Amino acid sequence: MKRPKLKKASKRLTCHKRYKIQKKVREHNRKVKKEAKKRVYKKQKKDISIPNDAPFKEDILREAELRKQRREELKKAQKLERQNEVAKKRNLEERKKDTTEKKQSQKKEKNTKDKSKSKKKPCDNSRKSLCCEVNKVIEASDVVMEVLDARDPLGSRCVQAEQAVLQFPNKKLLLVLNKIDLVPKENLEKWLQNLKKELPTIAFKCSTQVQEKNLQETKAKVKPGCIDVTRGTLCLGADALLKILHSLCPSQNEVIKVGLIGFPNVGKSSLINSLKQIRICNVGALRGTTKKLQEVNIDKQIKMFDGPGLIVSPNNPTIAVALRRTSESEDDDILNAANIILKHSNKQQIMLQYNIADFRNSLEFLTLLAHKRGMLKKGGLADAECAAKLLLNDWMGARLSYHSQPPACVRFHPHISKEVTQTMLKGISQKLDQANISTIKALKCPSSASSIVFQSAGLTNGIMVESEIIEQTPVKEKVETNYVGDVDDEAEELDIDGEDVREHEDKGEVESQLSRNPSSEKAKPNESTSETQTRSVSFDKQDDDAYDFNTDFI
Repeated sequence: MKRPKLKKASKRLTCHKRYKIQKKVREHNRKVKKEAKKRVYKKQKKDISIPNDAPFKEDILREAELRKQRREELKKAQKLERQNEVAKKRNLEERKKDTTEKKQSQKKEKNTKDKSKSKKKPCDNSRKSLCCEVNKVIEASDVVMEVLDARDPLGSRCVQAEQAVLQFPNKKLLLVLNKIDLVPKENLEKWLQNLKKELPTIAFKCSTQVQEKNLQETKAKVKPGCIDVTRGTLCLGADALLKILHSLCPSQNEVIKVGLIGFPNVGKSSLINSLKQIRICNVGALRGTTKKLQEVNIDKQIKMFDGPGLIVSPNNPTIAVALRRTSESEDDDILNAANIILKHSNKQQIMLQYNIADFRNSLEFLTLLAHKRGMLKKGGLADAECAAKLLLNDWMGARLSYHSQPPACVRFHPHISKEVTQTMLKGISQKLDQANISTIKALKCPSSASSIVFQSAGLTNGIMVESEIIEQTPVKEKVETNYVGDVDDEAEELDIDGEDVREHEDKGEVESQLSRNPSSEKAKPNESTSETQTRSVSFDKQDDDAYDFNTDFI
C-alpha cells in the first residue's frame, strides 16, 4: 500500500522561540556597534603653542613657567593656612572638651564620695543614734523595766544594759516577762522563781489587736463547743503592773518616769499600747520599727519612755546575732539563721508544729515547707529564702510556741549582788507574788507537748557605748548544713558525746571517699574501734541517700 502524503510542517514558531531569537539578535547588534566604535580613529588635538618663528620665544616660556610656579606656591600656602585654621579649631574644641570632661569627672567624684559617705555614715550613724536613744531612755527614767521574751528569757537579757542602769544608785530595775501565753505554765513558774532571786520580775501578756486602733478589753460570751477568738486579744498583768508603779511613786502629786529597754521584737511598744488601751506607738512584725524616744502619759502619775531596741554585739554566738539583730538589712544570710534555729531546737516537735515529714538537713526542711505553703519559683522550684523568712517571722513574732529550760542551779551574775536585790525588792515583793499568781491563773498556756524545746545560748552581750560600734567587727561561726535535730539522741545511739558526733561523721565521709577511689591511699590497719563504728554509720547514711524507684517515685 502507498503511504499517504504527509502535510508540510508549518513554519510558525512559538512565541517563546520568536522572542528568544529577537533578543539574541539585539545583543549581537550591540556587540558589533561597540567594536565598531573602538575601531574608529580619533584625531589628536594639537596643542596651541608658540611658533618657532615668534620673537622672544624663550622669554615667553620662562614667564609662563614662573607663573606656574607662583600659582603652585600660592595653592600650597593657602592649603597650609586652611590646615592651620582647622588645627586651631580642633585644639580649641579639644580644650573645651577636656575642661568639660574634667568638670564632669570632678562632679562625679564628688557625687560618688558623697554617696559613699552617705551610704557608710547612715549605717554607723543610725546605730550610733539608736545607742544614744537607749542611753537617753535610761538617763531620763526613774524606774527602768527590761522587757524579756518568756520563750527565751536568758537570750533576751542584756548584761551591759543592766550595768548601765545600776550605775545610778537611785534608779530601780524591774524585769517584765512578756509573751507568757506562748510558754507552758510549769516552765513559766520555774523562770519566775529563778529570776526573782536576782531582780523583781512581773509576768505580762500584751494585747495582740494590732490592726484595730481601739485596744480595750472585750468580754465576749463564748458558746460551748466554739473556739474562744478573743483569747489572744486580751491583756493580762496590766492592772498589777500599774499598781506596782503607783506604789513606787513618792507622792500623789509627783510624776514617776518609767523607761522600757530590751532587744527588738520583745514587745516594748505593744506593752505601752496595752497599758494605754489605745494604739499610740507604732507596732509591727519588722524589726527596728521604733527608732526614736517617745513619751507617753499613761495617767496623771505615770509617764513612760519607749525607745529603740538594744544593739547586739557581733562577738555573741551566731544564734544570738541572728535572733536579736536590730534590723533585717544587717544580716542577709537568712538561710544561715534558719539553719541555726533548727539546730538549736527539737526536730520532732518542729515536724509536728509545721506538719512536715522527716528531713535530713535544714535545706530539705525549707524545701518541704516551701512546697507545703506554695512558695514556688519559676519551673516549680521551691523558694528556700521565702521559707526561711517565714520561719524567722514565726520565731520572732507571737505565733510560734517554744520554750527554753532554766538553769538547774541559780548563779548570781557579778553585776548583781544580794544588796542590789534587796534594794530593788523593797515594798514590792508581796505585791509581785500576788500579781503573778493572779495572771497565771487567768492565763491559757499551751501544753509542754505542743511547745518546741529550744536550747538557749545564754545571756547576750549588747553595745551601750558609741565607740564600740566602729571598733568591733562581726565574727561569724561556721555552720554545717548537714546536721539538724537533737545532738543528744544521735549521741546515745552511737555511745559517744554529742560534741564529737560531727567529727566522727566527717571522718566517716573522708574514709568512704578514700575507699571509692582506687588511686587513693589505703586505710591504715591500726584503726580504733570508734573510727570503724563511725565508718559504718557513714556508709549506712550513704545507703539511705541512694535513690529507690519504688519508694521515691511514689
